[in-house]
Amino acid sequence: MLVGACASDPPPTPPTALEAISSEVQLLRLWSSKAGEAGRGLFEPLVVDDQVVVSNRAGVISSFATDSGVRRWRKNLDVTLTSGVGGDSEVIYVSDVNAQVHAFDASTGESLWESGASSEVLMPVVSGFGVAAFRSADGRVVALEPEDGTERWSVSNTPPALTLNGYSRPLLLDGGVLVGLDDGRLLALDTASGRLIWETVLSVPSGRSEVERLVDLDADIAIDDEGIYVANYQGRAARLEPGRGQIVWSTPLSVGSGIALDDSGLIVVDDEDNIIKLDKETGQQIWKNDTMTSRRFSPPAFTPEGDIVLGDVEGYLHVLDADDGTVLGRARPASDAIKARPLRVDNTLYIQATSGVLAAYRLTR
Repeated sequence: MLVGACASDPPPTPPTALEAISSEVQLLRLWSSKAGEAGRGLFEPLVVDDQVVVSNRAGVISSFATDSGVRRWRKNLDVTLTSGVGGDSEVIYVSDVNAQVHAFDASTGESLWESGASSEVLMPVVSGFGVAAFRSADGRVVALEPEDGTERWSVSNTPPALTLNGYSRPLLLDGGVLVGLDDGRLLALDTASGRLIWETVLSVPSGRSEVERLVDLDADIAIDDEGIYVANYQGRAARLEPGRGQIVWSTPLSVGSGIALDDSGLIVVDDEDNIIKLDKETGQQIWKNDTMTSRRFSPPAFTPEGDIVLGDVEGYLHVLDADDGTVLGRARPASDAIKARPLRVDNTLYIQATSGVLAAYRLTR
């Protein structure tokens, strides 16, 4: 019933043809392997010490050496998974179609425990500050004890009748957890108890049809020492004051893919796949790259040199200059979509495509 109440992404238009570039940045592939086809939710790599851990729809979790791509260990759960690997250096998590969260030892892949959720979990479980947390498809936010999977607390939120197929993952902080909801609200909850600390309405649903009223906050939340940065569909991008969630600035935008933040500004990919840079102090637009629309980009990330990197629906990896949005380099790790945010660890990027290609890249000028 929940699946029937979800809105699919708008009918795709053909991706804009890519223009030739003078590759100022070279993307050197260090290694490539096969992780298996991704499932309905978000499947992305997780780096734990010297291994990169991934999972696939068929229920296989695999560990590869970060420097060589050699497989370390493999575990088959014999169950269809709905989201990829989340966790930390001690415990990793995956979720299945039966709304079960599975926990494993991050070093060996040994099974630790299982815990039931109220509905499917379509984003990787997050962990930190002594807690594991996730948001399920029915809007419930749950915190689990990493040691045994017992529920510390849960908070119910009724999603709208129609939502986009996507979920921002909770963001764990020292003493609090930030959660974006499908009705355009951002919640700050106490990590220990789930108590509401504050609530901010990013956008109020408006319009006659359910589609016009979509305001899902699906982009992952970004933070720095000065603020919290969020963006939603058919709504706006905004910076919030951390203590009480008050809006410092906001600018009208419709964002579905994601945002990324560094010292130079906030990178936003809008629902037409324009790549936009905003001044993080004022929210004013610094530049906009509108040359690659409808390429259904992954959430953006930053390279070690401060450039922007993101994947697209045809398996290309693009590198943009953070100063003006110019495309500096391009590679094609896969022939199918790269939906997950490229994962940067030190000077290496790890990419997982929906077909199962797992690749490590290094950028050179």
